Amino acid sequence: MCGRYVLGRVEDLSERFQLREINFDIDPTFNAAPTQLLPVLVIDANGNRTLQPMRWGLLPRWKKRGGGKAPEPINARAETLPERPMFRGLLAGNRCIVPATGFYEWTETRHGKQPILIRPTDQEVFGFAGLWDEQAGEDGEPVRSFTLITGPPNAIVKPIHDRMVAILEPDNEEPWLDPDATEWPALEHLVGPYPADRMEAFPVSRAVNSPRANDPSLITPIAADD
Repeated sequence: MCGRYVLGRVEDLSERFQLREINFDIDPTFNAAPTQLLPVLVIDANGNRTLQPMRWGLLPRWKKRGGGKAPEPINARAETLPERPMFRGLLAGNRCIVPATGFYEWTETRHGKQPILIRPTDQEVFGFAGLWDEQAGEDGEPVRSFTLITGPPNAIVKPIHDRMVAILEPDNEEPWLDPDATEWPALEHLVGPYPADRMEAFPVSRAVNSPRANDPSLITPIAADD
């Protein structure tokens, strides 16, 4: 699964994702965590790319606010997306891209769990494949939320975790957002494991373990722990 990620280079988002404008303030985050509002790229009603702030952890439109403890998934398994009612309907028209500059996973050491920062080496800013939904808030304003798609790991991630968040190749971003593509068989290949030979992974500070920690020092490499 992916439970924390990094978005450090917010100044590059407009150019990287070909956005006409960004109409809300975006601060860098070095420890993005579930329930936080984070920027998500979607296609708007006019067919334009737009960034919108969304809550990490999917709130399905059929779920009443405060109505029980139904799951609010932060991840969705690619292998079962067409079978899960929560995700199946979103595949056709609610796909999104979540900008990032890295993500964290944890590995066991004799000193406890060690956070590892993982990122592509050929993209400073990249996009996770995701799904989003919208429901009416208590004040009548829409509440938008998202989940990240995961799949089997590549050779870099496999020693660390048995799942890997889906990173889109730049050439696959437009097909992933294409509103005319509605069938999963035509989309599934877009979310395969990112090539291991174009990624790196290294240990970072255990301060990452607290979602309250959020500064650039979190992504500084440290000596490997045994």
